[in-house]
Amino acid sequence: MATKPSTRKRKTEIKKVEQRSKRHVTFSKRKLGLFNKLTELSILCQSQTALIITSQNGKLYSCGYPDVNAVVRRYLAGGSPQCESIKKQRELIDTLRLEYETTQNHLQEEKNRLQNIKEAQENRFGFPSWWNQSIDDMDLENLEQFKDSLELLKLSLVAAMQKDKSMSFTPMPVTVVPPPQLPNFSLPNQRFDEHQVQDYWGNGATTSSFEFPINGFDNY
Repeated sequence: MATKPSTRKRKTEIKKVEQRSKRHVTFSKRKLGLFNKLTELSILCQSQTALIITSQNGKLYSCGYPDVNAVVRRYLAGGSPQCESIKKQRELIDTLRLEYETTQNHLQEEKNRLQNIKEAQENRFGFPSWWNQSIDDMDLENLEQFKDSLELLKLSLVAAMQKDKSMSFTPMPVTVVPPPQLPNFSLPNQRFDEHQVQDYWGNGATTSSFEFPINGFDNY
């Protein structure tokens, strides 16, 4: 009876990659996978980790939690878990908590100021939220107050509009144009005959000095 071939995965032989280009690609892929595994270990176990890798070109790569430098300093100094990085984290948490509390206080102050404005508006009109109430739910006294408030609002709006109109209206200066100066014609009650008129124009008379007769010319 023939035996079935084994389906067990063959173990890949680990050896140096000879080609430089392939070695560079392998380094980049394996480095990324190693960093991912280190990050998973730090998150799952809440452990402080640090990893430093040197490439074939001498370039350094590092990965760690919460900070590579803090973990390395702690390792070199043989310090306790209460290292400098944890102290900085606590200081940062305290700073953020103070900022949060300050923001909450400012928010509460703004809410109080808004509430004071609403109360002042309600007291001004005599009863709360008069503009949101339905007329059907009002009794006679509230209806009278509602009417008075509307009339007061109308008067205030009219006064404001009139004030704006009076401030925006600027009277234009009126320029009086004097009548044109006309020649001074004297109109004596005198008659001229045809020969007198011809003699007058023949002597160089002008229209500005000519005296027109009132009753016209004889035989003209």
